[in-house]
Amino acid sequence: MAEGPRWREGAVVLTDIHADAIKQIDVRGGVVTTLVQLDSPPISTGFLSDGSMLISSLTAQRIWRYDDGALDTYADLSGISEYDWGDIVVDTQDRVYIANQGISYPRKMPEHIDSRIYLLSGADGPREVARGFLYANGLAITPDGSHLIVAESFGHRLWRLPIHDNGSLGARTLTAAFTDADRPDGICCDAEGAVWSANATGREVVRCAIDGSVTDRISTGTDLAIGCILGGADGRDLYLTTAPTAARDAARELLGSALWRVRVQIPAGGRP
Repeated sequence: MAEGPRWREGAVVLTDIHADAIKQIDVRGGVVTTLVQLDSPPISTGFLSDGSMLISSLTAQRIWRYDDGALDTYADLSGISEYDWGDIVVDTQDRVYIANQGISYPRKMPEHIDSRIYLLSGADGPREVARGFLYANGLAITPDGSHLIVAESFGHRLWRLPIHDNGSLGARTLTAAFTDADRPDGICCDAEGAVWSANATGREVVRCAIDGSVTDRISTGTDLAIGCILGGADGRDLYLTTAPTAARDAARELLGSALWRVRVQIPAGGRP
């Protein structure tokens, strides 16, 4: 299942969760290359200023760093949470925000979900910078670097949190609210600060302006909308990942996850 697409040097890099792999897709010819084979499901990637790639793991309680064929542990997350880890986003200062899902779907589903955001900065270990989400999922940073956007899947909302000078986060404000049928998953920003959101169960990718209004909708048909990223030579290619199912065994049998490209008007902005 293709998750967490990132635009990198003329290609899309993504996590193939149910294959336990990081893959790269040459968008000119569609050639798929396995960059990293792991022994547990990767969920998200981010890139440091030196070009090395960070990989967050759903269940391995760590963030890996991959550089020039070598894989090592970048951050040990053990002992922080009993639940699964999620998306990461890296800012221009190489600070890393990572979401803890507050659930381990479908193995552990607490009655009261308290999903949290953690920050890794320099040599400092992970520290909590936000809490109280109903499954924090996709993360993005606005083009001016001033706010972190959080997709709250089970809350059906997008939130905007100010980023302080030390990387800590301020009080959240609502960016967009969806229907109960929609679960926002992967997100990215464009140059206007609008947010593209892959609404998994809504089976569409939508663009939410800063005022919360939906300006564009792209249907993914009968497939779940999993992730999105802007890229291409001019930043106006929107790449979408879809899947017929999120269930591991069924996904491995169907092999139906796909990457799509749609041309849009406003180019990429912010991170990832």
